[in-house]
Amino acid sequence: MIKKIAKIITWIGIAAWFVVVMGFVSGESEEVLCNRIDVILEDSLQSRFVTRNDVRRMVEDTDAQLQGYPLSQINTRSLEEKIKESQFIKNAEVSKDISGRLEIRVEQRVPLVRILPDGQRGFYLDTEGKVLPLSDRFTPLIMLASGTIPSPGKSGNTKGRLEEIYQFCKFLETDQFWSNQLVQIYVNRQGEYELIPRVGAHQILLGNMDQWKKKLRNLELLYEQGFAKQGWNEYQTINLKYTNQVICTKR
Repeated sequence: MIKKIAKIITWIGIAAWFVVVMGFVSGESEEVLCNRIDVILEDSLQSRFVTRNDVRRMVEDTDAQLQGYPLSQINTRSLEEKIKESQFIKNAEVSKDISGRLEIRVEQRVPLVRILPDGQRGFYLDTEGKVLPLSDRFTPLIMLASGTIPSPGKSGNTKGRLEEIYQFCKFLETDQFWSNQLVQIYVNRQGEYELIPRVGAHQILLGNMDQWKKKLRNLELLYEQGFAKQGWNEYQTINLKYTNQVICTKR
């Protein structure tokens, strides 16, 4: 019984000590000044739309009092919302610690496909289907889609043909063979899709997007079986418009 009481008293003492220490730390943190601002850019290998200096300028534009001022007065949520106003930034997290350090961690959007519509200014679709403007600073090596493609609506959402292109490119991104083999998508005036391969001097006529996964599977079988014997440059066009057959035209 005595041991049990002693154990309880010990835990009460530890809890009281913890409360005192946390109160001390909290009080100290009220007086800590911001002496350092670190900007961390994630996905910097895939996206280089913004730089650390860009992020610093975004923060400076808020007129917030940061370096040299108490951390307790810094509104991290307000800074995060300001940074996320950039179309190229997916998320921002601002944190501070008792050493006086303010950390700004930024996640950039990752471009999936570059869209170049006939007679219109181009744009990107990112991996979430969001429309991004072209950048003078960074041109990623990604899938290109051109031809008769509509511009995005005012809301910036993908609809109709843009949604088809997004879903198609999203699949290509996850498939090692097709992501290496296909380099461009062209939409003709009839709204049919033509694919341009990296290897082989042939044109791939996909037609519409109905059952496009099955069409690609048929083409993959042709590559594996037919081209292994005939070679990649034997044909001029490969027609996949009809779901259950592949029509090849020789040179």
